Amino acid sequence: MKTENLETLLLDRALGELPPAVLELLDEHLTQNPDAAQQADTLTATLQLARQAVAMPPEAPPRPLAMGALRQAQREWRWRGLTQEVLRLAACAMLGLALGWYAHASRPAPELAQTSHLEPTTVGAVSVEPSSGGTAAAPRFWSLAKLQAEQRSRPVSASHQESRYQLQWDSPVKMPRVVEDKL
Repeated sequence: MKTENLETLLLDRALGELPPAVLELLDEHLTQNPDAAQQADTLTATLQLARQAVAMPPEAPPRPLAMGALRQAQREWRWRGLTQEVLRLAACAMLGLALGWYAHASRPAPELAQTSHLEPTTVGAVSVEPSSGGTAAAPRFWSLAKLQAEQRSRPVSASHQESRYQLQWDSPVKMPRVVEDKL
């Protein structure tokens, strides 16, 4: 038998693809030829080693997911993120308070005007009186209705109607100031 044909037949025999009639004839040949029998044994051993190397071990069943541990990790992550956000907000609030306090502390305190030297004055038909005591009166809002009510409550003399004083408004929340009209 030719060597090429023998190798093909031995390979088919090792793989189990030979028909039974051809398998009997090959076994008869191998019993009579010891070199061919040794070649067949080597090929069979090689195929068995290849099958073992390629064969995959059976997969272990997957472990169930530890949901309790996963939920605990998620809770810790959420709390860590929330804590960081609260700390950032607290830091911003403290910074704002510190800057506000610093800005307020660095501003000079307003001096209180001494009004004891002022005398009651009538400007036009409106009478303006300084506050009693040595300090300025408590701030209060003024209105035209209040000024008109004061005008009606005090008698106006003829000498005061031609006064050279005017009312000057600096702000809608402050009382108007009396200034001398420079003609």
